[in-house]
Amino acid sequence: MSHGSGSVTLKDVPAIVTAEAPRIPKLGKIGLVVLVVFGIVGFIAGLRIDPQRAWLAFQVNFIYWFILSAASTCFAAVFQICNAQWVRPLRRIFESPSNFFLYSIIPLAVVYLFGYESVFEHHEGIEGAKGVWLSRNFMYLRDIFAMGLVIFLGRKVVFLSMRQDIGAIRSGLTGLKKEDTARWFAREYDKFVQGWGSDALAEIQSVQDKRGLLSPVVVMAYALGLSMVAFDQVMSVDPHWVSTLFGAFIFMSGVYLAVAWNSMGVGLVRELSPLIRAKVQRSTLHDLGKLLFGFGIFWAYLFWSHYLTIWYGNLPEETGWLITRARLEPWHSVSWGVLWCLFFYPFLFGLNKDGKQNPRLLFITGTVVALGVWLLLFVLIVPTLYPTTVPLGATEAAVSLGFLAAFLLSAGAYLERVPLIPFGDLYVRKADH
Repeated sequence: MSHGSGSVTLKDVPAIVTAEAPRIPKLGKIGLVVLVVFGIVGFIAGLRIDPQRAWLAFQVNFIYWFILSAASTCFAAVFQICNAQWVRPLRRIFESPSNFFLYSIIPLAVVYLFGYESVFEHHEGIEGAKGVWLSRNFMYLRDIFAMGLVIFLGRKVVFLSMRQDIGAIRSGLTGLKKEDTARWFAREYDKFVQGWGSDALAEIQSVQDKRGLLSPVVVMAYALGLSMVAFDQVMSVDPHWVSTLFGAFIFMSGVYLAVAWNSMGVGLVRELSPLIRAKVQRSTLHDLGKLLFGFGIFWAYLFWSHYLTIWYGNLPEETGWLITRARLEPWHSVSWGVLWCLFFYPFLFGLNKDGKQNPRLLFITGTVVALGVWLLLFVLIVPTLYPTTVPLGATEAAVSLGFLAAFLLSAGAYLERVPLIPFGDLYVRKADH
């Protein structure tokens, strides 16, 4: 992948600062709000018909949107560690789920208060050390702590990214007139420049240093925090099945999902923003496509590592869980659908160079992968409680659409309020040269 400054230089800063924010059309926002209401009503209706099924749909979507927002937000730290300049025009799109990320702990609390018995009914009667570990209060206490830590650290990196840009604008480094930058002097941006000194370059360098120190901590917190959530909120739905690889499998599925959603996001934002359309070059799309291709192969490696270990060990407490999902209908067909979405199709797509440079094909592939990860979580969670039927219907559709609409509204709200391309660190890079 390319490591230069890509297509963005200091000459582009005036256009970035004065660019009109991409906005979801008014009718689109109304439609998304309607979908949120539809999701709430559908969930409540589902509770009256089959409470367990409704809560499982809620649990699957909570985990799905949480790992997506966590991985996408924490990519800001990954890009800082790798000094990935090629991704600069895409970084705000990767950061946009950070709004949803902030509130993603709320669904966890909802399940804890109202849906625990429906999702974790097999926890009853477990004794000994495992019973203590999976006790309701202890499990949710550590998961709230793990999620809260990842949310705090991930959003801190995004905050520092914004601090550089707002500080550079307010310090006059852009050279623009006051009327051209008036938008960025609104009170809502004051929090980003608290304590900002008179030496703007020194302040930007200080922010860069903090991001450099914090980013590795964010990556480690992401891996450990999501592993904890994966063990407790996904694997322990069947408390008798255990896999030490499961945490890595889930948090890397989240990374794969984040790349897929941002492959879709760049296609949408390009249609709403002339600036992004101009700066996201074919080479940038190619690099993003290679990430999608590479993580697809790595996901398949983790999947095979799971499958081979269970098959080779041939232990009854492990094979029963796998046979239900991979050998017996109706889940056998769904599992093959997951494999097709997450490996076969993305692999064939990734072999074609021109396909990875086409935003429409990239959008389609990202959509297939995003659907595949949702089905993956559905297959991991639901068969434990519904081994002989696939409960896919109106309830699952309503809850999923409600979460989707809330996610898009929050991501859109973020992109409306930020400089679309981060640029503050370009000033200290120029000073270094």
